[in-house]
Amino acid sequence: QEVRLNGSLFNDKLDWLVGGFFANEDLTVTDNLRFGSQYGRFATCRLISGTALAGLYSPGSAGCVASQAAFSGAFGPVGPTILSSLLRLDGISDRGSTLDQYNQNSRNFAAFTHNIFHVTPTVDLTLGVRYTNERKKLNATFGNDNTACVANQQALLPFLTNPALGAVAGGIVGLSCQGNSTSELNGVSINDRRTEDQFTGTAILSWKPIDDLLLYGSFSRGYKAGGFNLDRSALKSPILPFAAVGGAQALVKGLQFSPETVNAYEIGAKYATGPFSVSATAFVQDFKNFQLNTFNGTVFLVQNINGCSADLNGGDRDQSTFTGAANYNAAAATTGACAQGNIGYGVRAKGIELEGAITPARDLRIALGATLTDTRYRDQLAGNLSGAPLDQALRALPGSTLSNSADFVTTSSVSWTPPIGDTGYSALFYVDQRTTSDVNTGSDLFPQKIQDGFTLVNARIGIRAPDDRFALELWAQNVTNQNYAQVAFNSPFQAGASNAAFQDPQYPGGRQIFSQFLAEPRTYGITLRGKF
Repeated sequence: QEVRLNGSLFNDKLDWLVGGFFANEDLTVTDNLRFGSQYGRFATCRLISGTALAGLYSPGSAGCVASQAAFSGAFGPVGPTILSSLLRLDGISDRGSTLDQYNQNSRNFAAFTHNIFHVTPTVDLTLGVRYTNERKKLNATFGNDNTACVANQQALLPFLTNPALGAVAGGIVGLSCQGNSTSELNGVSINDRRTEDQFTGTAILSWKPIDDLLLYGSFSRGYKAGGFNLDRSALKSPILPFAAVGGAQALVKGLQFSPETVNAYEIGAKYATGPFSVSATAFVQDFKNFQLNTFNGTVFLVQNINGCSADLNGGDRDQSTFTGAANYNAAAATTGACAQGNIGYGVRAKGIELEGAITPARDLRIALGATLTDTRYRDQLAGNLSGAPLDQALRALPGSTLSNSADFVTTSSVSWTPPIGDTGYSALFYVDQRTTSDVNTGSDLFPQKIQDGFTLVNARIGIRAPDDRFALELWAQNVTNQNYAQVAFNSPFQAGASNAAFQDPQYPGGRQIFSQFLAEPRTYGITLRGKF
């Protein structure tokens, strides 16, 4: 519910507005992460094919090994324990969540005012401020029948730090507990709440030196509420069982993400006279606690991104989970922290926008636009305001351009609506174009997710009756049938092994298979409109 009251004072020198806003929302999400009927064989075969034991690889055999005796013997006295855990992994098919349910209540209220002071006939000063209070409550209950995760953790935990066994033991535990799928969550409930408040606002100074020209400068502060990631991603240590980390409730704070704020600065000019108009804008935007949602191939991560003024010595990038990988950085998870006093904005967006339109004839209008942007993460990044390191899945972010942010975009359109004789009817001929440069469609910025620049063309022709009583239009979207990806993402459970055959040449130490959501191909149709 929103209520506003507005009016004018001082002989119309002030246009004022005050208001209030209230919202109460209940959200219920049911979810599951269940392994398919062939996952066990897939997991064991992927593990065997990516180790020094690849010579034992046999997809048709239990555990995906040609000889269980040879596999067990390769690890000495602990071989039977390793083999037993491997066979449990082979039997994990059709296991995982039975039912997960998240319930969230969000209560939000705000008070605001927006006022325009007409300082002189040609100068206006706009001042606005808003106070927002947000409270969220979360409770969730989980169900799971994956007992292999717990059994493998308990059996292999003593060997995880052993250089000779760590890779295989860790691989078995990781593959049997993917996405925190573990029976330790069965029947477990968690709850948490968070409250925050923020002041935001805007200030705009505008001047019309002549009737057809407006010059302005503005500052605004924006806010996006924090909340809970409705996912199990932070509810479990990747190695340790719940008992060792205090249970799910002890980890529930890891599901929270902080509010995002932005300070935006803009200057611009707008000129319009008769059949011609043009505008130009320059802007800079600094984001603190930038909220980033990433699918890492197993779960969805929501992490805040901030910048650090100190040199992190690579602790925020290029680390690998595999100790033998060329980009392994043992310090990344510890020295990646940034002292709280050094925290600042994590993302800066700056650019120029140009728009113009001309009507050279009564029924003909041509519009053009161009946007040049530079939207980047800072060179040194921290995960939150306390200086925690980034999640490893985000190692490519520092110093890089944000996902789906093109360096340049151009647009154009032509519209012609000539009359048809003296009948009162008119025709419509319309075409528009949008060209964008290369963009990376993945929020983790893996290079394989780059979409090359492309151009889209849409068109429409039709006929309209007097007073728009009806209109018939034939239209086509993506006329040239341009093939492009809207987003690329990590295929589930496809992070790879550490041997050379599976290494990504740019990020050694891991293989990853990718999937895409493609945009619509050429579509066309007929639209009939009428009013009565």
